[in-house]
Amino acid sequence: MTSRPIPVHVLVDWNSELLAQKSPEEREGPEVARRVFKILNRQVGKMLYDIAGSQAFFLYFRCYCGWRIQSQPTRRRESLEAARIYNPRNVQDRGLAEYSPRTSQVVRALEFGDKLLGALDERLCGPRLDHHLPSTFQKNRNDVWGEKMVDTALVADLLHLALETDQSWLVVVGQDADLVPGILTAEGLLHGTNRRMIFLARGGVNNSNPKMTDLVCRR
Repeated sequence: MTSRPIPVHVLVDWNSELLAQKSPEEREGPEVARRVFKILNRQVGKMLYDIAGSQAFFLYFRCYCGWRIQSQPTRRRESLEAARIYNPRNVQDRGLAEYSPRTSQVVRALEFGDKLLGALDERLCGPRLDHHLPSTFQKNRNDVWGEKMVDTALVADLLHLALETDQSWLVVVGQDADLVPGILTAEGLLHGTNRRMIFLARGGVNNSNPKMTDLVCRR
């Protein structure tokens, strides 16, 4: 391992993190977002420590969810944006750094997956020209709300990051087997480098490939 901090890009299926809460009332609001993000950081930190011990890491989070109704941010997006402030009652709050799981693992960023890493800026839309993907939360033909383009956005960003030539590690946090093709492709792109691809899944993932068990870390 290197003495310099290794960048870790953590791509999170945020809806799956919220669904792990016991009741719908525990899935909304800034305090919920802070609590869930804090738990997530502890789990990512433990996994990295189990793999690499005291190696230093910089953590860059990107979260994916149904962030917009047309171009308007949803309540869940506004709640997670507010969670960038760890403790709003503390005037000396250090923001994201307060979530750092260990002194050797420092949270550096929290971004949103409706602005794609590899897409052109000329494709940005909305009143503030700040996202590529509007309407990621919309009603279907049966008038039921659901997510659109979320898994594919995560995979698109994952492959963009895998093509970088830096020394970063890639971590996907989620439960959905639809993420597996992108994860396996990213692992192939990293082959022959010192970089790592890790799938952090709460209870494993419903996938019948017996040769990818070493790729999946259970929480």
